Amino acid sequence: MQRPVSSATACSRLQSFAVTARIQQTHSVTGDPTNPGPEPSSHPPPGTGGVRLARARAAFSQALRGLLRPEGLPSEASAELEAAFGSIGREAITGGPGRVGRIRAQVRAAPPRLLDLMSGQVVDHPAVLYDREGVEQLAARQTRSISTAMGALQLALVAAAAASTLEGGPVLALAVDGAVGQVASVVHGLCDWYNTGSYLVRQLHGLGIAVDRSEVRRLTNAALVSKGKVIDERSLHRSTELRLVRNWVGHGIVDALPFGTSLGRASLRATERIDRSDLSLLVALVRSDPGGRLSDG
Repeated sequence: MQRPVSSATACSRLQSFAVTARIQQTHSVTGDPTNPGPEPSSHPPPGTGGVRLARARAAFSQALRGLLRPEGLPSEASAELEAAFGSIGREAITGGPGRVGRIRAQVRAAPPRLLDLMSGQVVDHPAVLYDREGVEQLAARQTRSISTAMGALQLALVAAAAASTLEGGPVLALAVDGAVGQVASVVHGLCDWYNTGSYLVRQLHGLGIAVDRSEVRRLTNAALVSKGKVIDERSLHRSTELRLVRNWVGHGIVDALPFGTSLGRASLRATERIDRSDLSLLVALVRSDPGGRLSDG
């Protein structure tokens, strides 16, 4: 298994590779470091930088597919992730102005549609999660899978920056690295949502309570966003989902790695709140306020 690369290490490698590449290009023209000669072409000759860049692009695309298909997530959800984020691989590795902005726009737009699918998934086919130990094991599998993919993505970006002759390549690669880190944060957040929603539905079934997609969506959002030991009734407001999504999108590469702040552990804390909460009361509150305008007071 590849070890994930931290942002600081990636930055150091990118700068080092870029400086080395420029020196080698300059010296190879005349062999005299005091006489650099003409500027090297911006197009690498066949069989050298072009091949390395093509290989880096292929490695990036493969690692991105791994990121969008984490272990422990239903195939339907993975397919939706690929539909939402699959074009990011082309945006990240190919040139052109505004590509980082386009990646981030896709990241912001995708979560509501993904949660539409996921809320139906946990109602109709919840994961087999009946205790916190099962949630912990599934979350650990997902975290390892995502972290491995992110490590491969970062290495591919380092290789692409080293092979590129474009000025500012390392800096741009770091910007892409952060944007792809946001994708990983959304993927990990979706895994937490799937784990939490599945556990919630199983607990409700044990109480003889059936919920629909809208109800489980609000209850799961509340379980993830609440800060205390139980689910905060005020978090049943529909606006809670916006806070949750902003939290996912706001996280970058640090939170996508095992030593990050919360990813991979959010579902564990949410299941603790579920166990300590009066689920019958919470369902009744949601049904008494179908518009999701519960008072904040």
